[in-house]
Amino acid sequence: MKIFITGATGFIGSHVAVRLLHAGHELVALARNPGKVPALAALPKLKLVAATLYDFDVIRDALQGCDACIHIALGWGDTPIEMLKTDTTATVSLLTSCLEAGVKQFIYTSSTAALGSFFAEMKETDPLSPSDYYGATKAASEAYVLATAAKSSMRCNVIRPGYTFGNPVVPGASIQSDRRFHGIVEGALNDDEIVLKAGDGTQFVAASDLARLFEAVLNSDKNREVYYGLGVPFASWASIAETAIQLCSSKGAIRLIGDPPEPCLFNLGKIQRHFGLAFQAEPHLTEHLRYLIKELSL
Repeated sequence: MKIFITGATGFIGSHVAVRLLHAGHELVALARNPGKVPALAALPKLKLVAATLYDFDVIRDALQGCDACIHIALGWGDTPIEMLKTDTTATVSLLTSCLEAGVKQFIYTSSTAALGSFFAEMKETDPLSPSDYYGATKAASEAYVLATAAKSSMRCNVIRPGYTFGNPVVPGASIQSDRRFHGIVEGALNDDEIVLKAGDGTQFVAASDLARLFEAVLNSDKNREVYYGLGVPFASWASIAETAIQLCSSKGAIRLIGDPPEPCLFNLGKIQRHFGLAFQAEPHLTEHLRYLIKELSL
């Protein structure tokens, strides 16, 4: 299959790209800086196109002959108008270009932020009530994606990742930007006290596992579906810190502050039913901590 992908030089996108390349697909990847990850650029069956999400003519040409489009890249802005222009408008333009090019399916990368407030148990069918501009633009783009599927023959599906972590998929590739992992490892290496919020955590998902969900949706006949991309068990930052302390043989300690909140869990039965997927984050968390310990010890 020939696939057009945005965000392939970013964190999640690089994991998705490498998995699809290993599966034998041909990728056309949009990249602001094609030389950002030389090890990725050197992979066979990957064509990097130097352009941004707003180079619409370049995108139209690059989409010719593509069977599918996976949209992972994010446009950013500090105001509602900026987010609308940089992200939602870019997504709608990409959808339109895909229709014109005869692309058969479109996968949109949303976020759990589209839901807004979290509660005891969350499913894909819950109404969206975003609480920030990022969540709002994701919810708006989801609506356009699903409406496009209803009004055309192009199959369109949405994936909502949660907290995604992991090591670089190839040397020099991106890593998640959240500094909490780094702070925990630095504290363990320095035998420091690690201060964390009681009960704070989430259903972490490894980027390599999330890439499996993208591949499963791509290879399916699903249409107008929304999928949460997270791990099944809840993991606390305290448990991650405990593992880091053990791996470092650290004399550091953990201090929890505040009262633990009521648990808020995503129901992941849908990806289990549709694709047989149930992601376990624990072994990947340990692997990630080992990687950071090595990197920060240099």
